[in-house]
Amino acid sequence: MKLTLVPVIVAAVCAAGCIHHKKTVYRDVERMKVEFENDTAGRLFYEALSKTPTHRSDRESKTDVSIPIVFSHSTETVTGRNVAFNKAVELCDTNKDGRITEQEARIFSENR
Repeated sequence: MKLTLVPVIVAAVCAAGCIHHKKTVYRDVERMKVEFENDTAGRLFYEALSKTPTHRSDRESKTDVSIPIVFSHSTETVTGRNVAFNKAVELCDTNKDGRITEQEARIFSENR
């Protein structure tokens, strides 16, 4: 008789007190300082950046820890858009002087 009560007790405890915790952490970095040679360079850079596909998996990391029925914990880390912007600036500013020329922006745009 005790064996048949065990599943009922476990189900009752789980329904009344299972622990589930989900946490989402948003992580972003400061945007790099950059200047553009002229308006055309800025327009080319931002147009190419807006057309760059952002894969959700590139922006997220997820961790799950669980003990079935009793405990579940999950953490999700999402990176902000400044990370993608900074990577684009690093790719575009080939001479690393903090200034994107029209030629650099045109090359960056054509490679996107």
